[in-house]
Amino acid sequence: MKKQLAERVYAESSRDMGVVLRNSLKLIAVVTATALLTEVLAGLGLESESLLMLYMLAVVVISLFTPSYSYGVVAAVLCSFAYDFFITDPRHGFSITLRFPITLLTMLAVTLIISALIIQNNRQADLAMRREQQTKLLYDLNQELLATQSVAEIVSVTQKYIQRQMERSNAFFLKDPKEGGEPSLLLLHPEDKELFTNSESLRRVHQMFKVGVEQPEEPLPKDPDIHYEAVVSHGKVLGVIGLDCRELPLTSGTHTFLHIIASRVALALDLRHLSEEQNNLKISAEKEKMRANLLRSISHDLRTPLTSILGASSAILEHEDMNREMQRKLAGDIKENAQWLIRMVENILTVTRISQDATTVHKTMEAAEEIISQAVSIVRKRFPDCLIHVSVPNELLMVPMDATLILQVLINLLENAIKNSAEGALVLLTLKKKGDFARFEVCDHGRGIPEELLSNLFEIHPQAPRLINGKADFSKGLGIGLSICKTIVQAHGGEIEGCNREEGGARFVFTLPLQ
Repeated sequence: MKKQLAERVYAESSRDMGVVLRNSLKLIAVVTATALLTEVLAGLGLESESLLMLYMLAVVVISLFTPSYSYGVVAAVLCSFAYDFFITDPRHGFSITLRFPITLLTMLAVTLIISALIIQNNRQADLAMRREQQTKLLYDLNQELLATQSVAEIVSVTQKYIQRQMERSNAFFLKDPKEGGEPSLLLLHPEDKELFTNSESLRRVHQMFKVGVEQPEEPLPKDPDIHYEAVVSHGKVLGVIGLDCRELPLTSGTHTFLHIIASRVALALDLRHLSEEQNNLKISAEKEKMRANLLRSISHDLRTPLTSILGASSAILEHEDMNREMQRKLAGDIKENAQWLIRMVENILTVTRISQDATTVHKTMEAAEEIISQAVSIVRKRFPDCLIHVSVPNELLMVPMDATLILQVLINLLENAIKNSAEGALVLLTLKKKGDFARFEVCDHGRGIPEELLSNLFEIHPQAPRLINGKADFSKGLGIGLSICKTIVQAHGGEIEGCNREEGGARFVFTLPLQ
Protein backbone atom coordinates (compact mmCIF):
# COMPACT_ATOMS: atom_id res chain seq x y z
CA MET A 1 0.00 0.00 0.00
CA LYS A 2 2.89 2.38 0.78
CA LYS A 3 4.35 1.57 -2.62
CA GLN A 4 1.05 2.44 -4.30
CA LEU A 5 0.85 5.71 -2.34
CA ALA A 6 4.42 6.60 -3.39
CA GLU A 7 3.62 5.83 -7.01
CA ARG A 8 0.53 8.04 -6.86
CA VAL A 9 2.53 10.94 -5.30
CA TYR A 10 5.21 10.55 -7.95
CA ALA A 11 2.64 10.55 -10.74
CA GLU A 12 0.97 13.68 -9.35
CA SER A 13 4.37 15.44 -9.00
CA SER A 14 5.30 14.54 -12.57
CA ARG A 15 1.95 15.84 -13.81
CA ASP A 16 2.44 19.15 -11.92
CA MET A 17 5.96 19.59 -13.35
CA GLY A 18 4.59 19.05 -16.83
CA VAL A 19 1.96 21.76 -16.30
CA VAL A 20 4.59 24.24 -15.04
CA LEU A 21 6.85 23.50 -18.02
CA ARG A 22 4.06 23.97 -20.56
CA ASN A 23 2.95 27.29 -19.04
CA SER A 24 6.56 28.53 -18.86
CA LEU A 25 7.04 27.74 -22.54
CA LYS A 26 3.84 29.63 -23.35
CA LEU A 27 5.11 32.67 -21.42
CA ILE A 28 8.53 32.66 -23.14
CA ALA A 29 6.96 32.15 -26.57
CA VAL A 30 4.50 35.04 -26.18
CA VAL A 31 7.12 37.47 -24.80
CA THR A 32 9.63 36.52 -27.49
CA ALA A 33 7.07 36.84 -30.29
CA THR A 34 5.99 40.24 -28.95
CA ALA A 35 9.59 41.50 -28.72
CA LEU A 36 10.31 40.40 -32.30
CA LEU A 37 7.10 41.95 -33.59
CA THR A 38 7.71 45.28 -31.85
CA GLU A 39 11.32 45.31 -33.13
CA VAL A 40 10.05 45.02 -36.69
CA LEU A 41 7.31 47.63 -36.19
CA ALA A 42 9.77 50.04 -34.49
CA GLY A 43 12.02 49.76 -37.53
CA LEU A 44 9.05 50.80 -39.65
CA GLY A 45 8.65 53.97 -37.60
CA LEU A 46 5.69 53.03 -35.37
CA GLU A 47 5.40 55.17 -32.26
CA SER A 48 6.58 53.81 -28.91
CA GLU A 49 3.15 54.36 -27.27
CA SER A 50 1.53 52.04 -29.83
CA LEU A 51 4.24 49.43 -29.29
CA LEU A 52 3.64 49.67 -25.55
CA MET A 53 0.06 48.55 -26.19
CA LEU A 54 1.38 45.38 -27.84
CA TYR A 55 3.36 44.54 -24.70
CA MET A 56 0.22 45.21 -22.66
CA LEU A 57 -1.64 42.83 -24.96
CA ALA A 58 1.04 40.19 -24.39
CA VAL A 59 0.57 40.49 -20.62
CA VAL A 60 -3.19 40.13 -21.03
CA VAL A 61 -2.73 37.00 -23.21
CA ILE A 62 -0.39 35.41 -20.66
CA SER A 63 -2.88 36.14 -17.86
CA LEU A 64 -5.72 34.63 -19.88
CA PHE A 65 -4.02 31.34 -20.75
CA THR A 66 -2.12 30.56 -17.56
CA PRO A 67 -3.67 29.32 -14.30
CA SER A 68 -2.08 31.59 -11.65
CA TYR A 69 -0.93 35.14 -10.85
CA SER A 70 2.77 34.24 -10.99
CA TYR A 71 2.91 33.80 -14.76
CA GLY A 72 1.25 37.17 -15.33
CA VAL A 73 3.63 38.91 -12.90
CA VAL A 74 6.68 37.36 -14.58
CA ALA A 75 5.28 38.35 -17.99
CA ALA A 76 4.75 41.95 -16.77
CA VAL A 77 8.37 42.18 -15.57
CA LEU A 78 9.80 40.65 -18.77
CA CYS A 79 7.65 42.85 -21.00
CA SER A 80 8.70 45.97 -19.06
CA PHE A 81 12.39 45.15 -19.54
CA ALA A 82 11.81 44.20 -23.20
CA TYR A 83 9.98 47.47 -23.84
CA ASP A 84 12.79 49.46 -22.19
CA PHE A 85 15.48 47.53 -24.08
CA PHE A 86 13.96 47.37 -27.58
CA ILE A 87 11.79 50.48 -27.82
CA THR A 88 12.86 53.33 -25.55
CA ASP A 89 15.93 55.45 -26.24
CA PRO A 90 18.62 54.43 -26.33
CA ARG A 91 17.34 51.39 -28.27
CA HIS A 92 18.95 48.03 -27.53
CA GLY A 93 20.04 49.31 -24.20
CA PHE A 94 18.61 49.97 -20.73
CA SER A 95 17.80 53.48 -19.56
CA ILE A 96 16.21 53.27 -16.16
CA THR A 97 14.17 56.46 -16.08
CA LEU A 98 10.86 57.45 -14.53
CA ARG A 99 9.07 55.88 -17.48
CA PHE A 100 10.34 52.38 -16.59
CA PRO A 101 8.75 52.03 -13.10
CA ILE A 102 5.52 53.61 -14.37
CA THR A 103 5.40 51.12 -17.24
CA LEU A 104 6.25 48.24 -14.92
CA LEU A 105 3.65 49.19 -12.30
CA THR A 106 1.02 49.72 -14.97
CA MET A 107 1.65 46.28 -16.45
CA LEU A 108 1.67 44.69 -13.01
CA ALA A 109 -1.63 46.36 -12.12
CA VAL A 110 -3.21 45.23 -15.40
CA THR A 111 -1.83 41.73 -14.83
CA LEU A 112 -3.16 41.46 -11.28
CA ILE A 113 -6.60 42.81 -12.17
CA ILE A 114 -7.02 40.60 -15.22
CA SER A 115 -5.60 37.54 -13.46
CA ALA A 116 -7.90 38.07 -10.48
CA LEU A 117 -10.92 38.33 -12.74
CA ILE A 118 -9.92 35.32 -14.80
CA ILE A 119 -9.09 33.16 -11.79
CA GLN A 120 -12.34 34.10 -10.10
CA ASN A 121 -14.25 33.31 -13.29
CA ASN A 122 -12.43 29.99 -13.68
CA ARG A 123 -13.14 29.06 -10.08
CA GLN A 124 -16.81 29.86 -10.53
CA ALA A 125 -16.87 27.81 -13.73
CA ASP A 126 -15.08 24.89 -12.03
CA LEU A 127 -17.47 25.10 -9.08
CA ALA A 128 -20.48 25.16 -11.39
CA MET A 129 -19.08 22.19 -13.32
CA ARG A 130 -18.42 20.21 -10.15
CA ARG A 131 -21.92 20.95 -8.89
CA GLU A 132 -23.37 19.91 -12.22
CA GLN A 133 -21.37 16.68 -12.13
CA GLN A 134 -22.43 16.02 -8.55
CA THR A 135 -26.06 16.70 -9.44
CA LYS A 136 -25.85 14.27 -12.34
CA LEU A 137 -24.13 11.67 -10.18
CA LEU A 138 -26.77 12.03 -7.47
CA TYR A 139 -29.52 11.80 -10.09
CA ASP A 140 -27.98 8.59 -11.44
CA LEU A 141 -27.71 7.23 -7.90
CA ASN A 142 -31.36 8.09 -7.20
CA GLN A 143 -32.43 6.29 -10.39
CA GLU A 144 -30.46 3.20 -9.43
CA LEU A 145 -31.81 3.24 -5.87
CA LEU A 146 -35.40 3.60 -7.10
CA ALA A 147 -34.91 0.58 -9.36
CA THR A 148 -33.84 -1.66 -6.47
CA GLN A 149 -36.15 -4.38 -5.21
CA SER A 150 -34.67 -5.08 -1.79
CA VAL A 151 -32.54 -3.64 1.00
CA ALA A 152 -29.62 -5.83 -0.10
CA GLU A 153 -29.75 -4.25 -3.57
CA ILE A 154 -29.75 -0.75 -2.03
CA VAL A 155 -26.59 -1.60 -0.07
CA SER A 156 -24.91 -3.10 -3.15
CA VAL A 157 -25.74 -0.11 -5.39
CA THR A 158 -24.51 2.37 -2.75
CA GLN A 159 -21.20 0.58 -2.19
CA LYS A 160 -20.46 0.20 -5.91
CA TYR A 161 -21.31 3.86 -6.46
CA ILE A 162 -18.98 5.03 -3.65
CA GLN A 163 -16.14 2.84 -4.87
CA ARG A 164 -16.60 3.99 -8.47
CA GLN A 165 -16.68 7.68 -7.58
CA MET A 166 -14.16 7.80 -4.70
CA GLU A 167 -11.95 4.77 -5.41
CA ARG A 168 -11.95 3.64 -1.78
CA SER A 169 -12.70 0.44 0.09
CA ASN A 170 -15.95 0.77 2.02
CA ALA A 171 -18.23 -1.09 4.40
CA PHE A 172 -21.98 -0.84 5.01
CA PHE A 173 -23.49 -1.85 8.37
CA LEU A 174 -27.27 -2.30 8.42
CA LYS A 175 -27.32 -3.50 12.01
CA ASP A 176 -25.38 -2.78 15.19
CA PRO A 177 -22.40 -5.20 15.39
CA LYS A 178 -23.17 -5.82 19.08
CA GLU A 179 -26.60 -7.08 17.99
CA GLY A 180 -25.14 -9.50 15.47
CA GLY A 181 -24.86 -7.16 12.50
CA GLU A 182 -22.37 -8.20 9.80
CA PRO A 183 -20.91 -5.58 7.43
CA SER A 184 -21.24 -5.71 3.68
CA LEU A 185 -17.69 -5.15 2.40
CA LEU A 186 -16.52 -3.85 -0.98
CA LEU A 187 -12.73 -3.81 -0.93
CA LEU A 188 -10.08 -2.59 -3.33
CA HIS A 189 -7.59 -4.93 -1.65
CA PRO A 190 -8.38 -8.13 0.35
CA GLU A 191 -6.16 -7.01 3.23
CA ASP A 192 -8.49 -4.04 3.81
CA LYS A 193 -11.01 -6.37 5.49
CA GLU A 194 -9.22 -6.14 8.84
CA LEU A 195 -9.60 -2.35 8.73
CA PHE A 196 -13.40 -2.57 9.03
CA THR A 197 -13.77 -5.72 11.16
CA ASN A 198 -11.29 -5.18 14.00
CA SER A 199 -12.69 -4.66 17.49
CA GLU A 200 -11.93 -0.93 17.57
CA SER A 201 -13.78 -0.33 14.29
CA LEU A 202 -16.80 -2.38 15.42
CA ARG A 203 -16.90 -0.42 18.67
CA ARG A 204 -17.02 2.88 16.77
CA VAL A 205 -19.82 1.57 14.53
CA HIS A 206 -21.74 0.54 17.65
CA GLN A 207 -21.46 4.10 18.99
CA MET A 208 -22.68 5.46 15.62
CA PHE A 209 -25.83 3.32 15.92
CA LYS A 210 -26.45 4.76 19.39
CA VAL A 211 -26.47 8.36 18.14
CA GLY A 212 -29.98 9.75 18.63
CA VAL A 213 -30.93 6.84 20.88
CA GLU A 214 -28.58 7.27 23.79
CA GLN A 215 -25.29 9.08 24.28
CA PRO A 216 -22.22 6.79 24.31
CA GLU A 217 -20.69 6.35 27.71
CA GLU A 218 -17.09 6.69 26.45
CA PRO A 219 -16.89 8.87 23.33
CA LEU A 220 -14.02 7.76 21.11
CA PRO A 221 -11.68 10.20 19.33
CA LYS A 222 -11.95 10.56 15.58
CA ASP A 223 -10.41 7.69 13.64
CA PRO A 224 -7.91 9.01 11.05
CA ASP A 225 -8.04 5.78 9.02
CA ILE A 226 -11.82 5.42 8.58
CA HIS A 227 -14.56 7.97 8.08
CA TYR A 228 -17.93 6.83 9.43
CA GLU A 229 -21.11 8.29 7.94
CA ALA A 230 -24.45 7.52 9.60
CA VAL A 231 -27.51 6.89 7.42
CA VAL A 232 -30.16 8.65 9.51
CA SER A 233 -33.89 9.05 9.01
CA HIS A 234 -36.26 10.70 11.52
CA GLY A 235 -33.63 10.50 14.27
CA LYS A 236 -33.07 6.78 13.76
CA VAL A 237 -29.82 5.33 12.45
CA LEU A 238 -30.68 2.95 9.60
CA GLY A 239 -27.09 2.10 8.77
CA VAL A 240 -23.44 3.18 8.96
CA ILE A 241 -21.06 3.62 6.02
CA GLY A 242 -17.34 3.20 6.65
CA LEU A 243 -14.86 4.75 4.19
CA ASP A 244 -11.11 4.03 3.94
CA CYS A 245 -9.18 7.31 4.46
CA ARG A 246 -5.64 6.00 4.97
CA GLU A 247 -4.23 7.01 1.59
CA LEU A 248 -6.25 10.17 1.02
CA PRO A 249 -8.17 12.05 3.74
CA LEU A 250 -11.63 13.38 2.92
CA THR A 251 -11.89 17.00 1.85
CA SER A 252 -14.76 19.17 3.03
CA GLY A 253 -16.37 18.92 -0.41
CA THR A 254 -16.09 15.12 -0.48
CA HIS A 255 -17.45 14.91 3.05
CA THR A 256 -20.47 17.01 2.07
CA PHE A 257 -21.02 14.89 -1.02
CA LEU A 258 -20.89 11.69 1.06
CA HIS A 259 -23.40 13.21 3.50
CA ILE A 260 -25.78 13.88 0.60
CA ILE A 261 -25.34 10.28 -0.61
CA ALA A 262 -26.20 9.03 2.89
CA SER A 263 -29.38 11.11 2.90
CA ARG A 264 -30.43 9.60 -0.46
CA VAL A 265 -29.73 6.11 0.84
CA ALA A 266 -31.78 6.84 3.97
CA LEU A 267 -34.70 7.91 1.78
CA ALA A 268 -34.40 4.73 -0.32
CA LEU A 269 -34.31 2.54 2.81
CA ASP A 270 -37.34 4.38 4.21
CA LEU A 271 -39.27 3.81 1.00
CA ARG A 272 -38.31 0.13 0.94
CA HIS A 273 -39.35 -0.35 4.57
CA LEU A 274 -42.66 1.43 3.90
CA SER A 275 -43.24 -0.71 0.83
CA GLU A 276 -42.56 -3.88 2.80
CA GLU A 277 -44.90 -2.75 5.57
CA GLN A 278 -47.63 -1.98 3.05
CA ASN A 279 -47.17 -5.37 1.42
CA ASN A 280 -47.35 -7.06 4.82
CA LEU A 281 -50.48 -5.11 5.69
CA LYS A 282 -52.01 -6.00 2.33
CA ILE A 283 -51.21 -9.68 2.81
CA SER A 284 -52.61 -9.59 6.35
CA ALA A 285 -55.78 -7.88 5.09
CA GLU A 286 -56.18 -10.47 2.33
CA LYS A 287 -55.68 -13.30 4.81
CA GLU A 288 -58.19 -11.73 7.17
CA LYS A 289 -60.65 -11.32 4.31
CA MET A 290 -60.14 -14.95 3.32
CA ARG A 291 -60.70 -16.11 6.89
CA ALA A 292 -63.88 -14.06 7.16
CA ASN A 293 -65.19 -15.39 3.84
CA LEU A 294 -64.19 -18.91 4.84
CA LEU A 295 -66.07 -18.66 8.13
CA ARG A 296 -69.17 -17.30 6.38
CA SER A 297 -69.01 -20.04 3.79
CA ILE A 298 -68.45 -22.76 6.39
CA SER A 299 -71.39 -21.60 8.47
CA HIS A 300 -73.56 -21.70 5.34
CA ASP A 301 -72.28 -24.94 3.80
CA LEU A 302 -72.08 -27.00 6.99
CA ARG A 303 -75.66 -26.23 7.99
CA THR A 304 -77.26 -28.37 5.26
CA PRO A 305 -75.38 -31.67 5.85
CA LEU A 306 -75.57 -31.31 9.63
CA THR A 307 -79.31 -30.70 9.44
CA SER A 308 -79.67 -33.71 7.14
CA ILE A 309 -77.65 -35.94 9.48
CA LEU A 310 -79.64 -34.76 12.49
CA GLY A 311 -82.95 -35.33 10.73
CA ALA A 312 -82.06 -38.79 9.43
CA SER A 313 -80.65 -39.98 12.74
CA SER A 314 -83.66 -38.61 14.65
CA ALA A 315 -86.04 -40.38 12.24
CA ILE A 316 -84.27 -43.70 12.77
CA LEU A 317 -84.32 -43.34 16.56
CA GLU A 318 -87.93 -42.15 16.79
CA HIS A 319 -89.47 -44.67 14.38
CA GLU A 320 -88.43 -48.09 15.60
CA ASP A 321 -91.00 -49.75 13.33
CA MET A 322 -89.40 -48.19 10.22
CA ASN A 323 -88.87 -50.77 7.48
CA ARG A 324 -85.39 -52.00 6.61
CA GLU A 325 -85.23 -50.28 3.23
CA MET A 326 -86.02 -46.84 4.69
CA GLN A 327 -83.44 -47.32 7.44
CA ARG A 328 -80.78 -48.20 4.83
CA LYS A 329 -81.70 -45.11 2.81
CA LEU A 330 -81.45 -42.77 5.83
CA ALA A 331 -78.19 -44.44 6.95
CA GLY A 332 -76.83 -43.95 3.42
CA ASP A 333 -77.73 -40.26 3.59
CA ILE A 334 -75.96 -39.96 6.93
CA LYS A 335 -72.85 -41.67 5.50
CA GLU A 336 -72.84 -39.48 2.37
CA ASN A 337 -73.16 -36.27 4.37
CA ALA A 338 -70.52 -37.41 6.87
CA GLN A 339 -68.09 -38.12 3.99
CA TRP A 340 -68.79 -34.70 2.53
CA LEU A 341 -68.08 -33.10 5.93
CA ILE A 342 -64.75 -34.95 6.11
CA ARG A 343 -63.78 -33.70 2.65
CA MET A 344 -64.85 -30.16 3.61
CA VAL A 345 -62.65 -30.23 6.71
CA GLU A 346 -59.72 -31.53 4.63
CA ASN A 347 -60.20 -28.67 2.17
CA ILE A 348 -60.37 -26.09 4.94
CA LEU A 349 -57.19 -27.40 6.56
CA THR A 350 -55.41 -27.41 3.21
CA VAL A 351 -56.30 -23.86 2.19
CA THR A 352 -55.44 -22.56 5.68
CA ARG A 353 -52.04 -24.29 5.69
CA ILE A 354 -51.04 -23.07 2.23
CA SER A 355 -52.34 -19.53 2.78
CA GLN A 356 -50.28 -19.17 5.93
CA ASP A 357 -47.06 -20.44 4.38
CA ALA A 358 -46.68 -21.38 0.72
CA THR A 359 -43.29 -22.98 1.54
CA THR A 360 -45.15 -25.92 3.14
CA VAL A 361 -45.73 -27.27 -0.38
CA HIS A 362 -43.12 -30.02 -0.75
CA LYS A 363 -42.67 -31.04 -4.39
CA THR A 364 -41.40 -34.36 -5.68
CA MET A 365 -41.29 -35.72 -9.22
CA GLU A 366 -44.54 -37.60 -9.80
CA ALA A 367 -46.04 -39.34 -12.84
CA ALA A 368 -49.06 -37.20 -13.74
CA GLU A 369 -50.89 -40.23 -15.22
CA GLU A 370 -50.76 -42.01 -11.84
CA ILE A 371 -52.23 -39.02 -10.01
CA ILE A 372 -55.05 -38.84 -12.59
CA SER A 373 -55.69 -42.57 -12.19
CA GLN A 374 -55.96 -42.22 -8.40
CA ALA A 375 -58.34 -39.26 -8.69
CA VAL A 376 -60.63 -41.06 -11.15
CA SER A 377 -60.65 -44.18 -8.97
CA ILE A 378 -61.66 -42.20 -5.85
CA VAL A 379 -64.37 -40.26 -7.69
CA ARG A 380 -65.84 -43.44 -9.24
CA LYS A 381 -66.17 -44.98 -5.77
CA ARG A 382 -68.18 -41.95 -4.64
CA PHE A 383 -70.19 -41.75 -7.87
CA PRO A 384 -70.50 -45.31 -9.26
CA ASP A 385 -72.71 -44.24 -12.17
CA CYS A 386 -70.45 -41.45 -13.46
CA LEU A 387 -68.86 -41.61 -16.92
CA ILE A 388 -65.31 -40.25 -17.07
CA HIS A 389 -63.18 -40.31 -20.23
CA VAL A 390 -59.44 -39.87 -19.64
CA SER A 391 -56.94 -38.80 -22.33
CA VAL A 392 -53.18 -38.76 -21.58
CA PRO A 393 -50.09 -38.39 -23.84
CA ASN A 394 -48.11 -41.42 -25.00
CA GLU A 395 -44.97 -40.28 -23.18
CA LEU A 396 -44.69 -40.51 -19.40
CA LEU A 397 -45.07 -36.98 -18.02
CA MET A 398 -43.12 -36.37 -14.81
CA VAL A 399 -44.25 -33.25 -12.94
CA PRO A 400 -42.82 -31.75 -9.70
CA MET A 401 -45.78 -31.54 -7.30
CA ASP A 402 -47.22 -32.30 -3.91
CA ALA A 403 -49.16 -35.38 -5.01
CA THR A 404 -51.76 -35.17 -2.23
CA LEU A 405 -52.63 -31.56 -3.01
CA ILE A 406 -52.87 -32.00 -6.80
CA LEU A 407 -54.97 -35.13 -6.21
CA GLN A 408 -57.33 -32.97 -4.18
CA VAL A 409 -57.56 -30.42 -7.02
CA LEU A 410 -58.50 -33.11 -9.54
CA ILE A 411 -61.07 -34.65 -7.19
CA ASN A 412 -62.68 -31.25 -6.55
CA LEU A 413 -62.90 -30.43 -10.27
CA LEU A 414 -64.21 -33.90 -11.21
CA GLU A 415 -66.85 -33.87 -8.45
CA ASN A 416 -68.01 -30.40 -9.49
CA ALA A 417 -68.21 -31.54 -13.13
CA ILE A 418 -70.27 -34.61 -12.22
CA LYS A 419 -72.63 -32.69 -9.92
CA ASN A 420 -73.07 -29.97 -12.53
CA SER A 421 -73.98 -32.46 -15.30
CA ALA A 422 -77.07 -34.49 -15.92
CA GLU A 423 -77.08 -38.08 -14.67
CA GLY A 424 -75.03 -40.29 -16.96
CA ALA A 425 -73.42 -37.35 -18.80
CA LEU A 426 -69.81 -37.73 -19.91
CA VAL A 427 -66.98 -35.88 -18.12
CA LEU A 428 -63.70 -35.39 -20.01
CA LEU A 429 -60.30 -35.34 -18.27
CA THR A 430 -57.32 -34.52 -20.50
CA LEU A 431 -53.58 -34.23 -19.83
CA LYS A 432 -51.22 -32.57 -22.32
CA LYS A 433 -47.70 -31.21 -22.42
CA LYS A 434 -47.68 -27.58 -23.52
CA GLY A 435 -44.23 -26.00 -23.64
CA ASP A 436 -42.68 -26.14 -20.17
CA PHE A 437 -46.01 -26.88 -18.50
CA ALA A 438 -48.29 -29.85 -17.89
CA ARG A 439 -51.88 -28.89 -18.85
CA PHE A 440 -54.82 -30.54 -17.03
CA GLU A 441 -58.32 -30.01 -18.44
CA VAL A 442 -61.71 -31.05 -17.00
CA CYS A 443 -64.82 -30.57 -19.18
CA ASP A 444 -68.47 -31.36 -18.50
CA HIS A 445 -71.72 -31.21 -20.50
CA GLY A 446 -73.80 -29.34 -17.92
CA ARG A 447 -75.44 -25.94 -18.00
CA GLY A 448 -72.17 -24.03 -17.74
CA ILE A 449 -71.19 -21.09 -15.57
CA PRO A 450 -73.38 -17.96 -15.30
CA GLU A 451 -71.71 -14.90 -16.83
CA GLU A 452 -71.92 -12.91 -13.59
CA LEU A 453 -69.69 -15.47 -11.84
CA LEU A 454 -66.91 -15.75 -14.42
CA SER A 455 -65.00 -12.72 -13.10
CA ASN A 456 -64.76 -14.03 -9.51
CA LEU A 457 -65.23 -17.74 -10.07
CA PHE A 458 -62.39 -18.77 -7.75
CA GLU A 459 -63.40 -16.57 -4.82
CA ILE A 460 -65.30 -17.96 -1.88
CA HIS A 461 -69.00 -17.26 -2.48
CA PRO A 462 -71.50 -19.47 -0.65
CA GLN A 463 -74.42 -18.62 -2.96
CA ALA A 464 -72.58 -19.13 -6.23
CA PRO A 465 -72.96 -22.93 -6.48
CA ARG A 466 -76.73 -22.67 -6.45
CA LEU A 467 -76.62 -20.18 -9.29
CA ILE A 468 -74.60 -22.56 -11.41
CA ASN A 469 -77.06 -25.41 -11.46
CA GLY A 470 -79.69 -25.00 -8.80
CA LYS A 471 -79.31 -28.54 -7.51
CA ALA A 472 -79.39 -28.72 -3.74
CA ASP A 473 -76.59 -31.28 -3.70
CA PHE A 474 -74.40 -29.08 -5.87
CA SER A 475 -74.49 -26.29 -3.32
CA LYS A 476 -72.12 -28.09 -0.99
CA GLY A 477 -68.91 -26.17 -0.96
CA LEU A 478 -68.23 -25.32 -4.60
CA GLY A 479 -67.00 -21.84 -3.67
CA ILE A 480 -64.56 -23.26 -1.16
CA GLY A 481 -63.53 -26.07 -3.52
CA LEU A 482 -62.60 -23.76 -6.40
CA SER A 483 -60.85 -21.34 -4.05
CA ILE A 484 -58.78 -24.22 -2.71
CA CYS A 485 -57.96 -25.38 -6.24
CA LYS A 486 -56.63 -21.91 -7.09
CA THR A 487 -54.61 -21.71 -3.86
CA ILE A 488 -52.97 -25.11 -4.46
CA VAL A 489 -52.19 -24.50 -8.14
CA GLN A 490 -50.69 -21.05 -7.50
CA ALA A 491 -48.60 -22.47 -4.65
CA HIS A 492 -47.12 -24.83 -7.27
CA GLY A 493 -46.31 -21.91 -9.60
CA GLY A 494 -49.15 -22.67 -12.01
CA GLU A 495 -52.35 -21.02 -13.19
CA ILE A 496 -56.00 -22.06 -13.23
CA GLU A 497 -58.99 -20.71 -15.16
CA GLY A 498 -62.57 -21.62 -15.88
CA CYS A 499 -64.85 -20.82 -18.82
CA ASN A 500 -67.91 -22.02 -20.71
CA ARG A 501 -67.61 -24.34 -23.71
CA GLU A 502 -69.20 -23.39 -27.02
CA GLU A 503 -70.79 -26.84 -27.26
CA GLY A 504 -72.24 -26.49 -23.74
CA GLY A 505 -70.95 -27.12 -20.26
CA ALA A 506 -67.93 -25.77 -18.41
CA ARG A 507 -64.18 -26.17 -18.88
CA PHE A 508 -61.59 -25.87 -16.10
CA VAL A 509 -57.90 -25.81 -17.02
CA PHE A 510 -54.86 -25.64 -14.77
CA THR A 511 -51.16 -25.84 -15.56
CA LEU A 512 -48.14 -26.95 -13.55
CA PRO A 513 -44.52 -26.10 -14.44
CA LEU A 514 -42.41 -29.09 -15.47
CA GLN A 515 -39.24 -27.55 -13.99
